[in-house]
Amino acid sequence: MTTQPVTNSLWRNRSFVRLWCGTILSALADSAFFILLSWFIVDVTGSEAMLGTTLICMSIPRLLFMLVGGVAADRWSRKWIMFSSILARGVILVVFSLLLLDEGGGWLPISAYVIAVLFGTVDAFFWPARSSILPFLVTRDQLAPANSMMEISQQISMVGGPLVSALLIRTAHYPTMFLLLGAGFFVGTLFILSLRLEPVVENNPTSAAVTSSYFKDIFSGIRFTFSVPILSIIFVTSLFTNMTFSGPINMGLPLLVKSLGWDGSAYSSLSITLGIGTIIGGILTGILNGFRGKFMLLPFFTAVMGFAVSSLFFMQHISLGYAAMFTVGLMLSMTNIPYITYIQSIVPAHMLGRVMSLLSLMSIGLGPVSYAICSFVLEHNVATPAVIMLTGGLGLALISMSLWLFREVRRMEQHPAWARPTEVNPSRSLSS
Repeated sequence: MTTQPVTNSLWRNRSFVRLWCGTILSALADSAFFILLSWFIVDVTGSEAMLGTTLICMSIPRLLFMLVGGVAADRWSRKWIMFSSILARGVILVVFSLLLLDEGGGWLPISAYVIAVLFGTVDAFFWPARSSILPFLVTRDQLAPANSMMEISQQISMVGGPLVSALLIRTAHYPTMFLLLGAGFFVGTLFILSLRLEPVVENNPTSAAVTSSYFKDIFSGIRFTFSVPILSIIFVTSLFTNMTFSGPINMGLPLLVKSLGWDGSAYSSLSITLGIGTIIGGILTGILNGFRGKFMLLPFFTAVMGFAVSSLFFMQHISLGYAAMFTVGLMLSMTNIPYITYIQSIVPAHMLGRVMSLLSLMSIGLGPVSYAICSFVLEHNVATPAVIMLTGGLGLALISMSLWLFREVRRMEQHPAWARPTEVNPSRSLSS
């Protein structure tokens, strides 16, 4: 079967198209919200500590509820979980915009922390459902291109989100900005509401059981994941990669832009460049068939991303920032899409929600620690934002190159479910 007929039939799948449109709208609002909130705190308060604390408040609920969200995705309707999460985010932003109308700013520190906590909580339930819904919308031979298109939709938001935030920064005041983003979430719910899911038939007697407790289901997902060596390596590497990436980029970049005397549009344009890189990286990954047969290149791509982050230490002109952020985005797609496709191809459908929630948990697990360290270092003038990005980028490169030392990484494409993805029963157990 060729790729072109599969892709064409995919776009005739109305439910997939609705999911794609709804995901783009919610992802655009999500991306713009993160940039606007970060810039709002830096611009209005100028406090590195408050920026770090707000990001921690957003990350900790994700850390606490992500695995619960994975069990919920395996037990309940992924459609209604996604709908509720997107709707809740819209309501949260509307309430936040109303609080910001208080020009005295008396609610500002508390309201920012509360909004971050609520946003992180509902987000924890959204991503496991979104990551595991595709088998219920498309056929097995459409799964790989569908997964690629969903990743590209996320990457489009990395361009559109900063663009939207840049336009809002130039034309509106903060309450109006957050109100408009809330409206974007409301529109996204209309597409999700129209989805029609099909059941996935599995030859696994436990896949339909929902009588066990949430804790038992969580631990069964963890036990399953760490019983497979290659999944363990990918997930733990993701944990430490996030430690060296999230804090330096999400805290260091806006503060570095501010210290250089540039405005919010410069920060947004750097984020747009990152998004452009991810889109081009996604297209290249699709053209090259997800680097199938060439997975030994993936640690190299991540190392290049780390060196690009560290190069921001030398940024005095925005052109260097554009080159670095474009490279980061390019490498980000060229590693994320192959790994996600690989995991979705070898994990049984009835475990997919829990496994993907664990991946999301690992991706953000040390995020609060990274934010806390960066916040402490910046607040006590131990290092500048540029130095934080230099050390974080070098740490990311070292972690990435260490993957070549593991035999399981070198042999990961020999897994039978990956070598013959269209011939393997999705309920088949993984062999270690």
